[in-house]
Amino acid sequence: MTWAPVFLTLASYAAFLLLRHNAPQLHRLALSSMAVLDGMLSDVPEDDKLTALESATSSLVGALLKFLGLVVAGGTCIATPCMFVDGLGLGFLATWQGIAAVSVGGTLAFVVPKELPRQARAGAAKSDHSPLSQLLHKMVLDHPHVHAALMRREIRAWKARGGTPNRKFLLVTGLARAGTTSMLERLVASGAFHSLNYANMPLVLAPGTWRRVHNPTSSPKKERSHGDGIMVGNDSAEALEEVFFQTVAAKPYVQDNAVVAHGVDAACHETYLDYQGIALATAPHPGAMYVAKNNNALLRYPSLREHNRDFHAVVMFREPLTHAASLRAMHLKYCAMQQDDPFVKTYMDWLAHHEFGLGQKPFKFTEDTPLPQGDCNTLNHWLDLWITHYEAALAMDRHRLHFIGYERYCKQPTEVLAALTQEVGAEVEWDAYQPHTKQRKVEGDVDPVKLEKARKLYKEMQALQRG
Repeated sequence: MTWAPVFLTLASYAAFLLLRHNAPQLHRLALSSMAVLDGMLSDVPEDDKLTALESATSSLVGALLKFLGLVVAGGTCIATPCMFVDGLGLGFLATWQGIAAVSVGGTLAFVVPKELPRQARAGAAKSDHSPLSQLLHKMVLDHPHVHAALMRREIRAWKARGGTPNRKFLLVTGLARAGTTSMLERLVASGAFHSLNYANMPLVLAPGTWRRVHNPTSSPKKERSHGDGIMVGNDSAEALEEVFFQTVAAKPYVQDNAVVAHGVDAACHETYLDYQGIALATAPHPGAMYVAKNNNALLRYPSLREHNRDFHAVVMFREPLTHAASLRAMHLKYCAMQQDDPFVKTYMDWLAHHEFGLGQKPFKFTEDTPLPQGDCNTLNHWLDLWITHYEAALAMDRHRLHFIGYERYCKQPTEVLAALTQEVGAEVEWDAYQPHTKQRKVEGDVDPVKLEKARKLYKEMQALQRG
């Protein structure tokens, strides 16, 4: 009897260590279950649905059998000491000594050793997202039909409570590294605007539902992975609404070699307004206007404008050479980061954030849009992207389309924000923000003809600034 708790503790440690060692198998069971549910909710033709369901069900059965095998092996391991030590029997598991022994052994199995030998040999990537967090993201974001069903359910509940869509909202767009994040954060911090934030992930299409399950307090801010001095926490606004468009789009617009322009039909536009409504329902300040930072917005802006003349959009731009240099530096940084931690690329792919990194894809605004050629480590490559993007921006319908230069925003942030909010009809008492005077030093050769063309576009956009 004296040694029974010790033996049971050791047996429990071995049993739970077996489960920990086979955690990937448990993850596959969870993902297989979601795949079956996602297939059942899909709206593809019945023949295609049945084929997909057969495959998903087969994977689920295999994962379930392996899981049951683990449970039997673990249970046998725990039961063995009770059966053979001092003739105690299984009843010992129901005593306080037995419960304590199993609890201690199980707890130790998840903390000792800190890293399993198999993980060390595989060189498992160190990620800011824990394995459990990664699993939860994959369960939601890799299964869009389940995600969309939760969104539709939340929209129905919101409308039943009297929710009505608002056709007036604000989009902040432009190439990455043009100051869009800074502008978004300041707009949201004013209280007059509301956007999605990091706490909405991964159930970003059903923010109200997710908040009832997971409503973290404001976390300490830390510098974001870009390494650009912008501090973020759970309540920091972020570009997350692209999950919506990838889920509801009639056909995929992220192709193998480009992110292409695509239309938004009337039904999608109305659902988009409803989606904004459920996002605004979680806003801390009633009456806030929906705002989104969405660098892909120009790819669907023409069709959005056809359906809606009430919303405003900001196009942020930056001096082309320094902008190209910033994009190139970020591309190199994220390529290295994604090689060390593949989940970073997966996360960015979910957000259709393909502007730099291993998943980098150019924007293609028309069938005739030239794709950049040559080495993406050169300034010329990024200058080509800059020219394509802002040529397209200048060709857009300029109704309620506001061009704001990065350099002017850095120099006069308060004045720029005040002028913008006046344009969109929001009343804000702005803080006196300090100017940002840091200048990027650009090194590398560049095609003078391309640079001249880019600077001509830059001057044209400068002339369009108001306020």
